[in-house]
Amino acid sequence: MTAEGCPFCLGAQTVYLESERWQLLRHADPVPLAGWMMLASRAHRGGLDEMTSTEQAEAGVILSALARAVRAETGCERTYSITFNEAVRHLHLHVIPRHASDPSTTSWALAARYRATVRKEVAPADAGEAERVARAIAARILPELSALGFALPRS
Repeated sequence: MTAEGCPFCLGAQTVYLESERWQLLRHADPVPLAGWMMLASRAHRGGLDEMTSTEQAEAGVILSALARAVRAETGCERTYSITFNEAVRHLHLHVIPRHASDPSTTSWALAARYRATVRKEVAPADAGEAERVARAIAARILPELSALGFALPRS
């Protein structure tokens, strides 16, 4: 996929926070779980190995803050952080809530839940709730990430 056809480069999703190098988004609908967030590079990069040294330094700080915010806003016990960059070959990292009370959020069961949601075999998270949680996560981490230049989107 080239930058011309890339949904991240085209701005096809709601951006909750942004900096010169990053965008904070939630997973596109149908989203399997409220609180499923993504950090995407603004530059069209194919994977982690293409990051600049500045992006490398910032990514850990951002993902750590994002994981804490997802835990705080969703009440999950922990988070998963993954990146495939397969369906959309633009660097984006997922931070996903893991709820002990919900076995469909465990390890590889989460992948099955995702596929079942896409196939409409399992109901997605309520879009309004996913939106509310995403905005709460962004509000929670903005003070911490403002030191890295993050702000509300310029739209």
